[in-house]
Amino acid sequence: MTRERQNRPSRTDAPTAAAAPSLRPAPDATAVVLAGGESTRFGPGHKALATLDGEPLIRRVVGTLRAVAGRPPIVAVRTADQRERLAQALPRDWDVRFVRDEPRLAGPLAGVTAAADTVTTSWLFVAGCDMPLLEPHAVAALFECAARSDGDRDRHVSADGDRPSPPAIVPVSERGHEPLHALYRRAAVRDNVSELAPDDGLGALLNRLDGVEYVGFDALPESVDRSVTNVNTRTELARVAAGDEVRR
Repeated sequence: MTRERQNRPSRTDAPTAAAAPSLRPAPDATAVVLAGGESTRFGPGHKALATLDGEPLIRRVVGTLRAVAGRPPIVAVRTADQRERLAQALPRDWDVRFVRDEPRLAGPLAGVTAAADTVTTSWLFVAGCDMPLLEPHAVAALFECAARSDGDRDRHVSADGDRPSPPAIVPVSERGHEPLHALYRRAAVRDNVSELAPDDGLGALLNRLDGVEYVGFDALPESVDRSVTNVNTRTELARVAAGDEVRR
């Protein structure tokens, strides 16, 4: 979902860590790429392996998040076959870790839950494998929100004690919120997931969390409008490749 894209650079390589924007400071976060879907709307083959500018979508997404977060992302998959096929599209020296979706759950929540049970970082940045226009500065701006919030927690005290850091930080525009371009506190996921139904999504998780920080697009880099773009069909991918507007 984005406004018209202009001057999209050709990419044959994922961004390097040296090209990543500076964070002040970076939060303790791991990026999680959700790739366990069946891609039924996309047609034959896993859409994460479809290409844009000659590069598989999974490589574009993982490469961007690896550069911004400064550590290997986690890729969440549903099956062993997905893991094998996606691993072949990623450089081995990226040290990407894979997790299997939580079998009790479905959709994005299954991957987020599996990641929360695997990592040790305080935060998870969650994105889909079908978001080929992820923008480093848009992601880094959310990381900075988390770092600021964690710092503020040490300086502000209420009648109930220390003001807690938000359990999630989610971009929001007039079109709605973006739970697949957002930060989740790992402890908040682990503490609340047992109360959710098997077919619940990230929206149900956010509804359970008190104090979610919703950040307006106007407070983020302009590139966030491109960054949240996802592609569900081959037609949408072709429109992205042509520089056209894509909306969900």
